[in-house]
Amino acid sequence: MVRIFHFIFGRLFFRISGQHVERFLNLCAKHQMILWDLKPDGQGYSFYIRRSADKELQDLASKTNVKLQLDGQYGLPFFLREHRKRKAFFFSAGLAVLIIFVLSQFLWEITVSGSEVYSESDILKYVTANFYRPGTWKGSVDCDLLEEHLREDYDEIAWVSCSLTGTRLHVEIKETLDRKTKQNPKTPCDIVANKTGIVTALSVKSGTPLVSVGDRVKKGSTLISGLIYYYSDDFQVTETDQIKADGEITMKTEETYKETIPMEYYEKKFGKEKIRLKSIYAGSWEWKLPFGKEEGRTDVMEKRYPLKIGKSLYFPVGIYMRTYRPYHAVKKTYTDAQAKKKLSDRLQRYIKKKEEKGIRILHKEIKYKKSGESYTASGTITQEEKAGKIRSIKALTKEQEEKIAPTTAAP
Repeated sequence: MVRIFHFIFGRLFFRISGQHVERFLNLCAKHQMILWDLKPDGQGYSFYIRRSADKELQDLASKTNVKLQLDGQYGLPFFLREHRKRKAFFFSAGLAVLIIFVLSQFLWEITVSGSEVYSESDILKYVTANFYRPGTWKGSVDCDLLEEHLREDYDEIAWVSCSLTGTRLHVEIKETLDRKTKQNPKTPCDIVANKTGIVTALSVKSGTPLVSVGDRVKKGSTLISGLIYYYSDDFQVTETDQIKADGEITMKTEETYKETIPMEYYEKKFGKEKIRLKSIYAGSWEWKLPFGKEEGRTDVMEKRYPLKIGKSLYFPVGIYMRTYRPYHAVKKTYTDAQAKKKLSDRLQRYIKKKEEKGIRILHKEIKYKKSGESYTASGTITQEEKAGKIRSIKALTKEQEEKIAPTTAAP
C-alpha cells in the first residue's frame, strides 16, 4: 500500500555530501521528515523522500551547507509531465478504459454446466430464444425468473442455479436432489416427483410429507409440500404457513432402454491433425479467412475463443479456430457376435455412469435382436435412485389434506 501511495504522489532520489551531513540528518529527524532507503554512498548518503517535501529539504541543506544532488524522479506525476505532449496516447488509454466500462454493463457470454440428459446447446438455445441473449443489459437479467422457468419447462432438471458474474451468465444444473443440494429459490416451494415409481425411502428436513414408503407416485405428484397447517384442539385449521420444502426421497423406478447400431460401419484411420484460424468476430460481424481446399475425408471441429479478462469478464470479440483431422475410411461389417458385444459394452458403460451418480441397479432385462441391417438391444432397467425436483407451491387437494396428521397449534 505504501508503494502505491509513493507511485501516485511521486518520490525523489537524492545524494548528499559535505562536512555537516550528520547535522543535516539530525535536523531532518527533528522536523519529522521521512527519509527511506537511507544508505552510505561514497562520501555521503543516498535516500528517497516525498515529492511534497522537496522545498523543506532544500532549506535544510542550505542551512547546514551540504551538497544536495537530485538523481531521480519517480511516480505518476513525473510520468505525466514527461509525456504531457503525447495527447493521443492518453486519449486512447482513456477511451479504452471507457469502452471496457461500457461493455462490462452488458451480458456477453452464457455458459451451462452439470446437465447430462439435456445438451448444453439445448439449454443455451432455450435461454437465448426465450430470455437473454448476448448483448442484453445486465440490469434486466433476472436470475430467479430464469431458474423458475428452467425447472418448470424441463422435467429432468431438479435444481438449477443461475449466477451473473462480470459479463457472464452461468447456469448450473442438477438432475437429482440429495442432501448436498442447496435450496436456491427465494420463495417457498414444494418437492415433486420427476419420475413415476415407488417410494422406498423418505427423509423430510422441512415441509409436510404427502407420501409414505411403499406408495406408488406418478410424475409431477407432490412428495413434500411447502405448506404447513396448524390445528386447534378440535382439529380445526387455525393457521397456514409457507416454507421451502426440503428432504431426500428415494424411489424404485423402471426405465425403458434401447440402443441400435448398423451392421455396416466405417473404421477411420486418422492422420496428423492441423489447427487453423478460421475467422475473427466482433459482435455479429465476422471476418472469415480464406482456406485452401481440404483433400479427401476430413473431420472438422470448430471452437470459439472469446476475449476475456479473468474468469468472468467476457467481451463480444474473439476468434474461431478449426481443427482438421484427415482420415482414411475402411468399410467393415459386424458379425452377430461382434454386434452383440458392442451393444453389451455400451450397456455396461451406461450402467456404470448411473452407478457413479449413486443410482443402484436392481434388475435389468435386455434382449438382443438383429433386424435387417441393424442390431438392437432393448428392454427394461429397474433401479433405485434419488428423486424429486423443486416447484412453486401449489394448493393441496382435499385428498392430500386428509393425509396430513393434525398438529397442535403453536402457543
